[in-house]
Amino acid sequence: MRIGVFCTYENPRDDYVHCLTTQTRLVQHVEALGFEEAWVAEHHFNPDAASPSILALLAYLAGVTSTIRLGSAAVLLPFRNPIQVAEDVATIDILSGGRFDFGVARGGPFPLQNKHFHADKDVSRDMTIEALELIQRLFAEEEVSFSGRYYQVDSVRLAPKPLQKTMPVWIATTTPDAIQYAAKRGIGVMGGSPFPLQKVVDIVETYRAAAPGVNPHLALARFYFAAPTREQALAEAQPFVARFSERMRGIFMAKVPDGIGKGPSFDAEGVIARSLIGSYDEVIAQVQEIQRRAAPRSLLLKPASLDAAKNLQTLTDFAKFIRPALAREAA
Repeated sequence: MRIGVFCTYENPRDDYVHCLTTQTRLVQHVEALGFEEAWVAEHHFNPDAASPSILALLAYLAGVTSTIRLGSAAVLLPFRNPIQVAEDVATIDILSGGRFDFGVARGGPFPLQNKHFHADKDVSRDMTIEALELIQRLFAEEEVSFSGRYYQVDSVRLAPKPLQKTMPVWIATTTPDAIQYAAKRGIGVMGGSPFPLQKVVDIVETYRAAAPGVNPHLALARFYFAAPTREQALAEAQPFVARFSERMRGIFMAKVPDGIGKGPSFDAEGVIARSLIGSYDEVIAQVQEIQRRAAPRSLLLKPASLDAAKNLQTLTDFAKFIRPALAREAA
């Protein structure tokens, strides 16, 4: 199992310069620790998650790293021109030396995004699928003509092309139709931090039922904070989780997204229960359960402290104490 970080550009100090600098330092830190991946989220109109310009951030990270793979988690395709997305992704792939993983999504339960980008939520899934089909053709074919419901192009030649001959693609979704679509095309799936492990298992099982023998390449994000004792871990993580829970409860109370029932519970206690938060031994056991039940290709850690220095330390602790123990158990 590969280990990575999930970057949402948390901004507790309301200082965007500090936020971007801190997140860059974190990615460079985990690269030095031997982590294999760093994925960046896309959020809009949210001062607590300062990552609207996801492809600009990833292009910068490509220039200040050398070995870690960089992923978009995820480009919200209904809000963007697919030709320009293809151009930007190809450019980042070249700048990174072929280290890019292309994750896409329709956008979450954030009505301001749909409003201001003029993307009706009722058709955003179809827009995402159609845009992705166009982008993949632009990557693979010399010249593309395309006539869809939402996008039309005539004799477009993408320049530049990605460095990777086959661009790795992921989709973030919990909708069975979208999971089946991904499975039948060999597209990987992404799971978010708030969802229960059983929900993640359901996604994997739906995928495998739709395409037996095809690897879902699950990339699973989880809030994370480990310390010598559970009490120490909770003391650091609880303020972060409380801030996150309050924000998300407000969003879900205002509007429940289609396709996921009532959505996950965002009470702080429930979020902590679904996170990798605790003593080193507790986190080791939690990761082993994830491996046993969901078998992710990649486990993406979202460090859950409002203190940037302590986030670096707990990631160091993962590399020093937790990952070696997992390797010993697996041997």
